[in-house]
Amino acid sequence: MKRALVVFGILLAVVSAGIVITSWSVATPSQAASAGAGFGTWAPTSTYGWHGSMKVGDVHTYCIRPGLAAPTGQTTDRGVRSDAGGLSPKQLTGINHLVTAYGQTSDPVQAASVGWAVKAIADWDQTLHAFGYPGDTLAGAINWTFSALAPEHNERVQQLATSYYAEATALPVAEGGSEGRLVFTTDDEDPRHGTVTAKVASATGLGTIELTGAEFAGGGTSRSDVRAGESYEIRVTPAAGAPEVTVRGSGVFPTAPRAAVRYFTTPGGQDTAGPAGPAETTVEGEDMEPRVFTFTPTITTQVVERYVTDGVFADEVTVRGDGSWPRADDGAYAVVRAVADVYRDDVEPAPGDAIPGEPVATMVLETDPALGPTSPYRVEATEALTEPGFYTAVWRIFAADQSAAVRDRLPDDYAWEEEYGVRAQTIMVPSVFSRAESDLTVGGTMSDEVIVAGPVPRDGLVLSTAVYRAVDGIAPEDSCTAENLVWASEKTRVSEPGAATFTAPSVPEFGTYYWQESAEDADGVRVHVGGCGVPEETAVAEPPTVVTHAQPSAGFGAVITDTATVSGNVPASGSTSLVFRVHLAPDGLPPAEACTEETLVAVTEPVAVPDAGEYDSPGVPTTASGTYYWIEELRWSPDDGEPRTLARGACGTEEETTVVDRPAVATRATPRAATGEPFTDIATVTGLDESVDAELVFSAYLHRTGQTPDCSERIVETAAVPVHGDGEYESPAVTSDIAGTVQWVAQLQYRPEAGGDTVVIHRGECGEEGESTIVDDLAATGVSGSGAGVSTQMWAAGGIALVSLGLAALGLRSRRA
Repeated sequence: MKRALVVFGILLAVVSAGIVITSWSVATPSQAASAGAGFGTWAPTSTYGWHGSMKVGDVHTYCIRPGLAAPTGQTTDRGVRSDAGGLSPKQLTGINHLVTAYGQTSDPVQAASVGWAVKAIADWDQTLHAFGYPGDTLAGAINWTFSALAPEHNERVQQLATSYYAEATALPVAEGGSEGRLVFTTDDEDPRHGTVTAKVASATGLGTIELTGAEFAGGGTSRSDVRAGESYEIRVTPAAGAPEVTVRGSGVFPTAPRAAVRYFTTPGGQDTAGPAGPAETTVEGEDMEPRVFTFTPTITTQVVERYVTDGVFADEVTVRGDGSWPRADDGAYAVVRAVADVYRDDVEPAPGDAIPGEPVATMVLETDPALGPTSPYRVEATEALTEPGFYTAVWRIFAADQSAAVRDRLPDDYAWEEEYGVRAQTIMVPSVFSRAESDLTVGGTMSDEVIVAGPVPRDGLVLSTAVYRAVDGIAPEDSCTAENLVWASEKTRVSEPGAATFTAPSVPEFGTYYWQESAEDADGVRVHVGGCGVPEETAVAEPPTVVTHAQPSAGFGAVITDTATVSGNVPASGSTSLVFRVHLAPDGLPPAEACTEETLVAVTEPVAVPDAGEYDSPGVPTTASGTYYWIEELRWSPDDGEPRTLARGACGTEEETTVVDRPAVATRATPRAATGEPFTDIATVTGLDESVDAELVFSAYLHRTGQTPDCSERIVETAAVPVHGDGEYESPAVTSDIAGTVQWVAQLQYRPEAGGDTVVIHRGECGEEGESTIVDDLAATGVSGSGAGVSTQMWAAGGIALVSLGLAALGLRSRRA
């Protein structure tokens, strides 16, 4: 049933076409159209129609009235029209583009595709449904017909037709034609180079540019493959001696299709469209400014450092040239040579001052072919600047110093010279140093003298200094940091060479201090900074030292002393004192180990030490003989800190040793005495201090002749004999009425405290040699050996009898007592 309807529709179309054809007259002048490239039957009507171009003369045209009969009759050329078929400018623009760009072809597939796209632009609905296609896509309509007409080309025609349609409908409408221009650029660094760009907004294809005064980088003065909007490099070769060149150019570019077609009509058949031709835009342009090829190089400079110590003059030089910098054929910059002389002055120069004397240093610059003027150059003088003063460089460029490539571009006898005294070209070699007070006293002030030997800038120098504390483990040169800062001075301005003294208010602590001076100019730029930890700027607050000399020896019971000699700087703040410790050395211990808490016998009261000098310890009484070791301690109590020991002696040193003698008593009794005759004992005391409250008590013991002395029978104990130090002391006289041998025993004793009990220091032994007195009746008169002839035996017998009588009498007296 569906197929029958399609056939009926086709027959109806044929009948209708026949009616139109029979009622349409042929226009004149005209010519018959023929089938161009495409598919189908070249006839007014057919089952599948004609799909492709209709050729009128040598022009391929395309149907723009879908549904009408093929234009097989006489066709009239109505020329290029912007109102063809009542189509809008946008429709005409798209159709013109397709029939111009793709339609003039003998390829049936391409021609069929153009035909479908053109009809779709002209009348979308009629194109899709003229052959009964019920859908709504161009590809579907093509498939409806071509699946039977030319199935082998069906897919390709769909692809091309839909692509052409999309391309054509996206085109803008060219209103009022198209304008454009050529734009030239010049390389800022090399005017021989630049670009040309065609600015044509609606260009649709490649154009042509012709140059005057330049050529394209690839060679030649013209190009026909130029794309609008793209930049093309150009190269200018100026004529010898030409000071400047202006590059010009012109060109032609195709632009967007016109909103018109070449309009053909055929009575009773289709209206067709042929190409109206592409639009062309002529463009022109030239350099905005002439390209200058003269060259006048100049220099701008800036010293690397304005203030230099023990260095060389270093300059940062920038070379510029009015005009273009000469180039080699390979594009490298020609070398420009400049020379500078450096002059010294004692005072800061001003711009325009006369150059003083002969130069003291020279600098030479030859520019780098790869850099030319694009980068500054660091140039250093060959001579060191060792003398303080102001140094100014003057740069010069002379034509005679240049290569031929540069000279040819310079004005005749070209010479350029920098002005003397320019601040940017002046450096100063300062002479600033300092001497710090080296020997410090804690609590006292400390000072630093900053000396400016010269020179001084016109606006003066600002001096300051600071002092830092040395820290263990940190190198002196690294110690001047904020963490170690003790004091910083105020700034002082000086306008001429001289010295300035800065005084810190107080030395806070013992140790090493480093001063560091600095100088700035009036703008706050650092001129000089001293080294940290240098000897001239190092000060030390040493703790005072103590040398002691104790009393080397003393008698028993003496009050012993030690003398300390304090040297160095005693702190001016807080309080300083000496304390002496005394130890009694026990037997058997080495001296260095003898000073323990167990052996400590005295700690003196502090002795104030306001300044260096000799200081005696308080006296220390001794209560025992032996070796006493002194240890002195120099103590300091800061105003706001913990007390500390500044110096401490060692135990057992020779100069700190006092030996207290052990008292000794040597006795010598009267060797012989007669009964009733007084006799004594004499004691020689050694090793006893005269200040000791001592005394001697003598005891006499009698024993019979022939008996062993046992000192069991004391006949007398004398009254105490006061003792005042070393010396001989005689006992009170003793008499005995009884003959016999008297044994003496001397006892030395003293009182540690006034009015106190006595303590025995020494007691003799019974029977000591020299401590016996023989008492007999004949001791006083004696008998000569040539007497009356009485024999020795007789005298002895008589003597024994007398002694016996004496002892008997003594016994009687004792019993009476």
